[in-house]
Amino acid sequence: MKFVTLALIGLCAISAAAQSNTTRNAAESPIPGINLQTGCPIVFTDVALKTQARYMPVRDEADPDNSLAFKYKNQSGKQIQSIEIRVELKVKRSIYDLDTTTITRDMTLTGDTADTLPVNAIVYSLGRVTLQQVNYEGGKVWTPKATNTCNYQKASTPEQIAK
Repeated sequence: MKFVTLALIGLCAISAAAQSNTTRNAAESPIPGINLQTGCPIVFTDVALKTQARYMPVRDEADPDNSLAFKYKNQSGKQIQSIEIRVELKVKRSIYDLDTTTITRDMTLTGDTADTLPVNAIVYSLGRVTLQQVNYEGGKVWTPKATNTCNYQKASTPEQIAK
């Protein structure tokens, strides 16, 4: 009886270790359909919504402390003047709305590897970030071709990770 119990514990431990390795490797590698940035001069490594903590929204207006924090890598080897992006945000027009509405905002990044931009809206989540144009020092401009889909989107649900 003790041997069966020990064998069962050993099998459970091996199974748990295999699952944790699979999950870690999947999170580290690009997920098809979520992080499509192949062939792009700028690769986003992280985009996060930054908000100040509060107990309960009591004002029906945008919080001036909301912002988006971008982290990215310049893979072009050229000096960048600015980066034009389009960001999809899930917002509520009022704190009393039950559903969110998706809006798009065009933004310009000017940092080397990171930038933070204010968002004047009641933002609940971040959708897709699309690289639209890169302006280099000296006047050269890069825009994506039909074959380059320079999109970044965090996988937040198991369904998105499985795709």
